Amino acid sequence: MSNSPLTIIAITTAKAGKEAALGAAQEKLVAETLMEDGCLRYELHQSLDDGRMRIFVESWETDAQWRAHMEGAAMQRFLASGVGDYFADFSLHRLAKIAG
Repeated sequence: MSNSPLTIIAITTAKAGKEAALGAAQEKLVAETLMEDGCLRYELHQSLDDGRMRIFVESWETDAQWRAHMEGAAMQRFLASGVGDYFADFSLHRLAKIAG
């Protein structure tokens, strides 16, 4: 593995009718996370093919800083808001750059 930043792709799909509520919570999470130590990139993208699907694209200086984010205040507030009930599907992929 290289010394490049850790990249995370998190794919979320909202339950039907929960798109707006989940989206608002996700957008708040983005604003808070961008201020965290080690966060290089934290973007939320909307699928053009499925309006219920949003994808986080993240880059972190280190795995430890990403793990601190996952245990940190912004993520805890996000989860405590009840968003878990809004997900139809979720997947998270930790990536290491190998070319380019």
